[in-house]
Amino acid sequence: MLAKLVLTLSLVGMISCEEPKEAPLVKLPLVIDHSSLPVFTSDLGYEIELTSVRMAVQDFSFTTSGQLHTTYIWPTISKYLIPSANAHPGHDQGGEITGELLGDFILEWPPNETKKLGIATLIAGSYRATNFTFGFGSDNLLTPDDPLVAHTAVLLGMASKGERIISFMIMIDAPENRKLMGVPFDAMIEADTKGELRLRFNAVDPAEGDTIFDKIDFVDLDEDEDDMIVIAPNLDEVDEAYHTLRRDFLTHDHYSVEFTEIKP
Repeated sequence: MLAKLVLTLSLVGMISCEEPKEAPLVKLPLVIDHSSLPVFTSDLGYEIELTSVRMAVQDFSFTTSGQLHTTYIWPTISKYLIPSANAHPGHDQGGEITGELLGDFILEWPPNETKKLGIATLIAGSYRATNFTFGFGSDNLLTPDDPLVAHTAVLLGMASKGERIISFMIMIDAPENRKLMGVPFDAMIEADTKGELRLRFNAVDPAEGDTIFDKIDFVDLDEDEDDMIVIAPNLDEVDEAYHTLRRDFLTHDHYSVEFTEIKP
């Protein structure tokens, strides 16, 4: 390991005419975006109103687009030079992991107020993506009777079409240790950057316009016509709808992180 470090330092010295420096660390709060959940229309013509989206996740990491400041030591060795840092650089999904916020978290939209999840530590650079791992609600963070316990996500809302208004509860379980890669996060983080990172849930994909409820026919699923349905794991009558929803919910298209600068 020492030989590798010496070799890498030598290469860095050859590439840059300046002496390598310790990479600057920036600490920024990661918060849940407090914007209200919009009403939207699915591909089957249902007007969807989400009243609550809650989910359990773990361990955020942030990746650069390969544009770290050239005067700083290459990120794959900076962990040896800044052992007290929370950021552990490495390679992931075409970018360098140069930031993180570790822990177990419960995400809730809409929050009663701007909710801070924690303080992320990032090495200064140009960022393009965020990753995190889907978890399961636990008694450590929730009351025992919370419907999110032992599940990844719970969504509540209403779907209307014509004169029908159907209330729904959707429970989703991710595969064990399912990591979500490539959540959009486009920001230049400088050593003196001040602001916060806002985590958004986008029921409608901002790029392509598709929704997590596309192909879900709520009227067809409401077989007893009581205007209320539950979509959850291991319910045979909604199995196809459940897997369609889970597939879309677990893709990076429906999440984003935005940097909001606070100027002095």
